[in-house]
Amino acid sequence: MIAHPEGWLRRISKIVRSHQALLIADEVMTGFGRTGSGHLFACHREGVQPDFLNLAKGLTAGYLPMGATLTTRKVFEEFLGHYEEFKTFFHGHSYTGNQLGSAVARASLELLIESSSVNQRHQLESEFARRLDSLWAHPQVGDIRRAGLIAGVELVRDWRTRQPFKLTEQVGIQICDEMRKQGVLTRPIGNVIVLMPPYCTTSRQVGKMIGSLDTALRKTFA
Repeated sequence: MIAHPEGWLRRISKIVRSHQALLIADEVMTGFGRTGSGHLFACHREGVQPDFLNLAKGLTAGYLPMGATLTTRKVFEEFLGHYEEFKTFFHGHSYTGNQLGSAVARASLELLIESSSVNQRHQLESEFARRLDSLWAHPQVGDIRRAGLIAGVELVRDWRTRQPFKLTEQVGIQICDEMRKQGVLTRPIGNVIVLMPPYCTTSRQVGKMIGSLDTALRKTFA
């Protein structure tokens, strides 16, 4: 849950292209507006167009399992030719191209790009950021990293020294267990609490999400 610095991806892209290599962007988690700033994909925040774009999760808003790999016409055309050249990209399996999943993905994308949906996400991002700021009051919160509607709250022994908890102490697990008792489901990555509210989250629900984390911190470190 550590984002790269601003401008890093642009520099990496230039280096990759200077060596005639292909750039692959894994946007399974970050795609479809998750990182905010009015872009559907995180790489577009820095004006980078990858050669391959891996998608899933948000493709159907989580209603059905579906993934896709997008590529450029230049790459696609490398697999075209006469039959005897045998250049076909043999990537076809029995259960690919699910019609129901595709229909759900199209419906989800139509909703996602509506102006009302975009505005609602912007409001949700603002509320999310505002509520997260309240967690800085806890001495065990060493960092709050956020991009759009993705946040990682890092827990440390003391914010002044940033001394980490030992993984054997399972602090992140304890916090998430306490949040679960209050009706909020999430998971830790080590001692980083992951928060990724769905786009249909209401202001009241954002308050409950952050409030439960606040309560869990107080109870666990009391």
